[in-house]
Amino acid sequence: MYGSDPQAPAAALAPASGTRPAEAGRLGLPRGRVGSSAAPRRERDRLGEIIGASPAMQHVFDLIELAAACDANVVLIGESGTGKELAAQAIHELSARRAGSFVPVNCGAIPETLMESEFFGHRKGAFSGALIDKHGYLDLADGGTLFLDEVGEIGPRLQVKLLRAIDGGGFTPIGGTEVKRPDFRIVAATNRNLRALVRRGELREDFFYRIHVLPIHLPPLRERREDIPLLANHFAARFGRSAAAPPLTPRLIEALCGHDWPGNVRELQNAVYRYLALKRLDFAGGRESEAAGPAPPAGTGHGEGLEAMVARYEKKLLLEALAENRWRREATAAALGIHRKTLFAKMKKHGITPPGRSDACAS
Repeated sequence: MYGSDPQAPAAALAPASGTRPAEAGRLGLPRGRVGSSAAPRRERDRLGEIIGASPAMQHVFDLIELAAACDANVVLIGESGTGKELAAQAIHELSARRAGSFVPVNCGAIPETLMESEFFGHRKGAFSGALIDKHGYLDLADGGTLFLDEVGEIGPRLQVKLLRAIDGGGFTPIGGTEVKRPDFRIVAATNRNLRALVRRGELREDFFYRIHVLPIHLPPLRERREDIPLLANHFAARFGRSAAAPPLTPRLIEALCGHDWPGNVRELQNAVYRYLALKRLDFAGGRESEAAGPAPPAGTGHGEGLEAMVARYEKKLLLEALAENRWRREATAAALGIHRKTLFAKMKKHGITPPGRSDACAS
């Protein structure tokens, strides 16, 4: 049985021909990441290596846990830099397959002429340059998870062969005669519209439906700005341990929250690293923020705790959303993507009251 079958058993890692992942590097074969028996623990503002306390990310965490609890194929949809590989790894580590390998494949980085060899492997002498037997990605993912990043870059010819392997028909390495049937689960990722690729004939419809069983959308950072202070402080704590590292001031956090982040979390991480190294804030493309320049030294009254910064920015967002929706609370809740009762609770928490009775009664 294969990964797209919810009833498929999660076997221990056992790559074909008896080659273990530890042997793969010695033999010049692709190497997966061997999992552990310890599953990542969900906390209030993180799941594994994914950081986020916003309602949007809490919803993503829920979907990741649901996906991990079954064995169906998953497709992660989101812009570049939104953390699709981290989400894929979390699904793997929370699943019954976590003792197996997590094998990441950047489909867009493999030349078309090497695709078949990389996925299915080859036998020694199968073609010029094939000096040793080589196991492919499907072999190494046996008992684990095959992560297909940029899945939309796989050509139609290889889609047919992958589809056969996924459906249980197995595959034969180049130059070999043995049919292999490894047990793996597919987690795919894309920043493209797969349905549009199907309409244009670039993606086979049957292949699309085989991988598109459980879709999970990862929101861009601009749609979860309340997570920016949390992420910035996480990156600063991780890489700014030097006593000379400048603090993240409220003014700087406000500048970070005001940026649109087309590169998403990856761009934010780079901006924080530049700030820690250069002691000034600038964004990709050379645009310098008004908050650029040496930060005030710690202990001069400019320090503010993370919870206070998050609360201040959340209140600002609420006030802006309420004003844009003329204080109609139901419309504001819908615009923010939260339940109306959640909005009421947050308004009460921040002491936000409507400016007049007519607006207060609006829904």
